[in-house]
Amino acid sequence: MAQETSQYSSLINKLDRFIRKYYTNQLIRGAIFSTGYILAFFLAINLLEYYFYLSTYLRKILFYGFILSSTVFVARFFFLPLLRYYRLGKIISYEQAARIIGTHFTEVKDKLLNILQLHHSAEAQPEAALLLAAIDQKALELKPVDFSFAVDLAKNRKHLRYVLPPLLLFLFIIIAAPNVIKEGTNRLYHNSTVYEKQAPFQFLVQNKELKAMQ
Repeated sequence: MAQETSQYSSLINKLDRFIRKYYTNQLIRGAIFSTGYILAFFLAINLLEYYFYLSTYLRKILFYGFILSSTVFVARFFFLPLLRYYRLGKIISYEQAARIIGTHFTEVKDKLLNILQLHHSAEAQPEAALLLAAIDQKALELKPVDFSFAVDLAKNRKHLRYVLPPLLLFLFIIIAAPNVIKEGTNRLYHNSTVYEKQAPFQFLVQNKELKAMQ
């Protein structure tokens, strides 16, 4: 088996940093999407319950649907990238990472992928001095390129449009009418209890002694 050259090892380290940043980007995006989804769903079912006094059956569907779908959403878009960030489970290969990097940097293109393929060929040969020298030379050409720049974390700002509207609406309701959230959440949580809509009028008993002429 061919030994790794110092330049190739440095290249692999740079690829590992790129992969970590790749999953960091997915974590940030997943946190934004998850927060936006949970807030939007939570506000929707709260407002529905607060104003329409839904049946116990419908409240159960909405409450457990919210819990289940939120769990699935967070697991898919946040916890899965988190596991992959720590290299748990299946992560993208060096070849897949090389293709992503190659599409971002015009000076890289297929060079990085060719180096990986050459190294695989060298591993299959007991004597591969020429291949190792070629790998070393090609890896040296890519040394100035920081692969992590292929992932721009700042681009996640455009995804804030999915979380800012429900977040601002939630904050507005909390400040202006906190009972909407409090009562709606309470009735959704106690979804087996029957709640009656408050009557639009009140009876005022003026006779405090509760006595009347026969």
